[in-house]
Amino acid sequence: MPWDSGLEGIHREVAANHGARLHVLAGPGTGKTFAMMRRVARLLEAGVAPERLLAVSFTRTAARDLREQLGALGVEGSENVRATTLHSLCFSVLGKQEVFALTNRAPRPLLAFERDCLEADLATHFGGLRNTRKLLAGYEAAWARLQHEDPGHTKSPEDLAFETALLSWLRFYASMLIGELVPLTLSFLNANPALNAAPEFDHVLVDEYQDLNKADQSLVRLLAQSGSLLVIGDDNQSIYSFRYANPEGIRLFPQDVAGTTTFTISECRRCPENVVAISNALIGHDPHTTRPVPLTPAPQNPKPPADVWIVQHDTLEDEVAATASFIHNYLEKHPETLPGRVLVLSTRRFIGNAIKDALISKGRNALSYFQEDELSADAAAEGFCLLSLLVNGNDRASIRAWLGFGSGDHRRKAIARVRKHCEDSGISLKEALEALAAGQLSLPHTGGLIQRWNDLKGRLAALDGLSGLDLVNALWPVDAEDSADIRLIAARIAVDTPEPEALLDELRAAITQPELPGSGGDVIQVMSLHKSKGLTRDVVIVSGCMAGTLPSVRPDDPPEIRNSKIEEQRRLFYVALTRATRVLVISGSVLLPLGDALRGGATVKKKTLVQGKAHAVVAFTPFVAELGGTAPKALRTGEWKKAAGFE
Repeated sequence: MPWDSGLEGIHREVAANHGARLHVLAGPGTGKTFAMMRRVARLLEAGVAPERLLAVSFTRTAARDLREQLGALGVEGSENVRATTLHSLCFSVLGKQEVFALTNRAPRPLLAFERDCLEADLATHFGGLRNTRKLLAGYEAAWARLQHEDPGHTKSPEDLAFETALLSWLRFYASMLIGELVPLTLSFLNANPALNAAPEFDHVLVDEYQDLNKADQSLVRLLAQSGSLLVIGDDNQSIYSFRYANPEGIRLFPQDVAGTTTFTISECRRCPENVVAISNALIGHDPHTTRPVPLTPAPQNPKPPADVWIVQHDTLEDEVAATASFIHNYLEKHPETLPGRVLVLSTRRFIGNAIKDALISKGRNALSYFQEDELSADAAAEGFCLLSLLVNGNDRASIRAWLGFGSGDHRRKAIARVRKHCEDSGISLKEALEALAAGQLSLPHTGGLIQRWNDLKGRLAALDGLSGLDLVNALWPVDAEDSADIRLIAARIAVDTPEPEALLDELRAAITQPELPGSGGDVIQVMSLHKSKGLTRDVVIVSGCMAGTLPSVRPDDPPEIRNSKIEEQRRLFYVALTRATRVLVISGSVLLPLGDALRGGATVKKKTLVQGKAHAVVAFTPFVAELGGTAPKALRTGEWKKAAGFE
């Protein structure tokens, strides 16, 4: 179909504009990606070669959606447009230029449990785990933490010392951080202008620009230096400060980039009027918002009001059970609604997973999509280590992780002694461990490492020759509940990909770059509020909304840090609310087991005993009070059941 078929208003203006620099502020559900795709269609119909078009998105799932929408355009060549994440693009650039070999780096990404070992090894020298994680985030942002800082070289002696120690660790363990890809690429391209190593594009289109950090945004502008650039974003949905995302990049783009044409899209096509109203009231409390009333319901596409429920439960057990019952009952009463149209968001993993388990107990298919949740248990991660080492017995990052299991500090002191010996003597980590186990080398306090190494050799010998489902069941036994999720994913892959090496590659991709299933299936999706960005669902449950979990702030944070965190988590709540089209439930609990409350960061008003066990008394998230006069009255569990008609 022609690019402008059925296209009108602001969306047509964005798609039709011939400017070299376009800046689009667009709230949730306003059709920004729709306008972006029609712009791509116009360019293709005008004869632009598809390989000269780059469409960038923040997540792999969003990039997949871009590719699907491009394919649906019906325009010749749309399937050849480069639709990708920046990380994937950078990996391709660095691989082609042999940068990994030139810099003595290995393109082997660390998983979360392996990164835990890195953090433990560095924490002693850099002020503990909390400061080490801040320094890691700074490194991955190319040390551009603030709007006025340019990405590039280290900014302080501490940064320089940390970077030196970090790179030494990564080189020794032949690994890398996913977050390094953009800084490495940017540094290489800036340092080697004569190589013409940057891929050339005539048009670059970037979605969710506010989610990118300064290094990401600098790379985007470099890629578009000889062509046009369209950036689309919404500072009201900026929720990634932990990786130094730069919302000022979208706010200040017109001032920073000469000749920019700006558009604002505010009509929400997704949410009913009552959801728009409470979302506007909430985000209106943000002192930095550029649009005090960011959304208006689309008048040409009116929707019936959503069922909005605000529920405070007596106990966490009540919240979990009632939420699962509500979802089950809703799907029973609305058979036209597929389970994939239901989304459960949770402020804490343990709450979300409890709801997932309660849904499964009712016969519903539910899956958790918390980051690398499949490997959160040691048994699950150990199985992955075994598979990695079965494929490559010299995988140093896997060896390091294996040696650390079962120890609170990952046996950092003992492994530091072994690493020093390796670096002094020039032998490999595996050679040193073999020598220790054989008694040919003696290092103090390494008995635990020797035991783990011998155990590893025995486990690998038992796996030798296995493949497919036999291998999966040996790594993650059927009766092991704490590794059920990873076993399920691995078993599905093993049916078509039985050989260990191929199985490992597919499994690593499924864990590190999970693509959320579409909404047309029978899987109820359970995830963090962060992960919901870009999704639209009929039924949205936002659970675990207690003071201290939303917003989550540390009592020792300075006032400016505390205020910044509150503002960002208000935006996070805003993102969650604006996923819903028919039903929105906001829930929290009053009583939590004390351990869960402390683990989840809830603000404990007081403590009490329930059946002899210590519980914390917590309040509802203060954001509920910011939802405005159109928000419904908060109900208790029994009142909700009666009003919504379920048990």
